[in-house]
Amino acid sequence: MVVDIASNKEEAIRCKALLIKKESPLLELVFLPNSWEVDDLKIGANCNMAIEHKGHTVNLIARLDSIAGTRRLHFTAKEPVSPESLRDYFRISTNLPIEASYIAGPQEINTQTWKMSGTTIDLSGSGVLAMFNEKPPSNNRIQLVITAPNEGTPIVCLGNVIRVFRIRQKRYQVAFHFDSLNSENQDKIIACCFELQRRNLRMRVQVRN
Repeated sequence: MVVDIASNKEEAIRCKALLIKKESPLLELVFLPNSWEVDDLKIGANCNMAIEHKGHTVNLIARLDSIAGTRRLHFTAKEPVSPESLRDYFRISTNLPIEASYIAGPQEINTQTWKMSGTTIDLSGSGVLAMFNEKPPSNNRIQLVITAPNEGTPIVCLGNVIRVFRIRQKRYQVAFHFDSLNSENQDKIIACCFELQRRNLRMRVQVRN
């Protein structure tokens, strides 16, 4: 699984972990060496976990309770971020062109207009994770333009930045939650997710054969 550990610093700490003990709702996870520093951990804060389950990624929120060793942490599982509908739940890994931009209003003295281009990592009916060469200068009311396959026009919507991870120098993973998405564009995204899943399944069958 992949865990975004709440940090005392500006950005969360993303690292891989293995679930070694579960006594619901208590979890014990073991991490790779040097995944985190004790002083950086924010005890008592909520953390996001992404767990692969039956070909899908299940997202879970868990509270970081304590440090159990140099590589082990204890968590308490809370409500899964399992949305009420398949539209929000379904998520697919895909690499599509994406553009993020913000137009500052005349009264916004401390915020400037900006635009950057990147590539999506995964996509769902409620948000998108993408890779950029820079960190977004602002977090709210971001215009997103996603170029989906088999769509005549790009998908355009507004989103908010919910997480930023610096992978390495000048490489950032940015998670957006869709703030304003009409039913037409949401249907396009869901259709795109299902089409990409069908392609992946066909490729797996061909490889097996």
